[in-house]
Amino acid sequence: MSSPIRTVLFDALPENRFDDDPVVMLAGRPVDEFSIELAAGLAELSKDFDDLVDDRWLKTEYVFRQRRFSLFAADTLEHRIDELDHRPFYQDVAVNSYAGGVDRKFEPLSDHTKRNLFLDQLIWDVLAVLPEAKVRAARYWEIGVHLMRILAFPDKPGYPAPEGMHHDGHAFTSISLIDRRGVEGGRSHFADLDGTVYRKLELESPVDTVVFEDPRCLHDVTPVIVAAGANRATRDVCGFSVNPLVMPSRPTAEASE
Repeated sequence: MSSPIRTVLFDALPENRFDDDPVVMLAGRPVDEFSIELAAGLAELSKDFDDLVDDRWLKTEYVFRQRRFSLFAADTLEHRIDELDHRPFYQDVAVNSYAGGVDRKFEPLSDHTKRNLFLDQLIWDVLAVLPEAKVRAARYWEIGVHLMRILAFPDKPGYPAPEGMHHDGHAFTSISLIDRRGVEGGRSHFADLDGTVYRKLELESPVDTVVFEDPRCLHDVTPVIVAAGANRATRDVCGFSVNPLVMPSRPTAEASE
């Protein structure tokens, strides 16, 4: 599988990406350049965020995050994506001091979301961004798909990363903005392994995406607060945890081909 010069959803990919910087920022192409089917898929995915479930692993008296989570296996040789058995999401406490060390049982993506054409294309385009040699070295990739809505109210900020500066514990992570309304904040900070922040960026438009090689950097996201004149803020992102699979898990249901 070779990396194309231009993916379907993003502008031209940077040359020599990941060589000197483990963080790659990608501007989403304008939605009016998408096919009718992809534009419709994005609109449908945006609506699916209204059906997320409160994150019960939070440590505040109010809910600032809603989410769903499912796992898939991408076969880069046959160009197919299969759903994997649903399981809890686990991070070691050394990786996530806020909610690590426990099996967090999130509701899976809805069947409607799993069949979404835009989500399917986003998976392939994120894989196309990865270093070509690493993609060639592994036929199968496990893709954890996290739909997350961060909520904020005038006196209650939302925390995209309540654990602070951290690793995710995956080979690669991607974060794609789907929508944001009434938001101030939510800026991503990336740091060297010694904790020195060297890059700050903000996902501002639908499909704007950041992909990073997690072991080579630390990252954090500033709190989401309500913009002046709004009565609440919502920041909807689709995150992927991306890891090579030596052997694929046995698929239980076909997500897409």
